[in-house]
Amino acid sequence: MKKALFLFALAWLVGVAYAQEELTPLVSDRPGHSWDAEVAPHGKLILDDGFCFEKAADEARTFTLSNVTLRYGLFENMELYVGTEFLLHNEVTTAKPGFSIAPLVVATKIRLYEGSGVLPAIGVLAELRSHHIGTRDMLPSYPAPSAYLLFEHTIGERFFLYYDAGLEWDGETAAPTTYLSLCLGYNITESVGILAESNNYLHSVDGNQYLTELGFFWLVSRRVQLDLEADFDLMNLGNYYAIGCGVSWLIN
Repeated sequence: MKKALFLFALAWLVGVAYAQEELTPLVSDRPGHSWDAEVAPHGKLILDDGFCFEKAADEARTFTLSNVTLRYGLFENMELYVGTEFLLHNEVTTAKPGFSIAPLVVATKIRLYEGSGVLPAIGVLAELRSHHIGTRDMLPSYPAPSAYLLFEHTIGERFFLYYDAGLEWDGETAAPTTYLSLCLGYNITESVGILAESNNYLHSVDGNQYLTELGFFWLVSRRVQLDLEADFDLMNLGNYYAIGCGVSWLIN
């Protein structure tokens, strides 16, 4: 009898633990370049990774073999993450392919306000690109910080809207690039959705770039999301484009 009660209690505890694990939400930063104000669940680790092909106006072509990011929920309203990219690209002058690793990025995202009614949820994001870790030719001369304000709205039961504003330094010059983005998404079902976003990079010296992205995401399970995305430069249509796919995985 005691053995049966013990086995029943053990099975109940395992079931409760499993149910709690299954209810942990997957908070993905994919697809898209802009961010919402959500952070990784407390004590959980999320892997975001993707593959991308990019063709630039100068005929340079880059295969992003992996743009991996590991995100950890340090507190209920704060996450830490590290990330980098593994790139295969052609040298425009020599047509010789080369492999490189982008500078390591270390960042934190904090959710400051949950939002209420017409007021958006608000977050902040701070990044730092290393000038030591990565392929030498890709490293900036100095640490390259970025800082963003993140805003997020839920519209009805299916639409979501978020928009960001930030400053990005390249580690070479004192003048930052101003980043402005706007993303509108629609949840077709509980597990499938689409989005369209505008990403604008404004620089007084290097000029401006205006990118439009279309994305599709599929929450395969509570732990795994798959996605597709495509980017276009509307000011230079045909000269620049990028297409990619990716996965987000709630590891633990």
